[in-house]
Amino acid sequence: MEKLKVGDVVIWRGSWGKDLPKEVKVTCIEINDINVSSIGWDKVESRDVVVDLDNGHWAYGFQIAKKVENNLGSIVVY
Repeated sequence: MEKLKVGDVVIWRGSWGKDLPKEVKVTCIEINDINVSSIGWDKVESRDVVVDLDNGHWAYGFQIAKKVENNLGSIVVY
């Protein structure tokens, strides 16, 4: 199972997921107000998951997406 970890670069959409996507780094992950170092990507979309980002914002899990890179460049996985 793939996991989201503190320090990962993800794609973030501000304004409740409506803004254009930006690359940001996860600085903290909380599940029900408990700090964790990682969480399975299959659990990230829950509103119980909140992440702090290196741009000074926080986001619910549904506002971020996994960033995948290949030889053609970055691919965003929603």
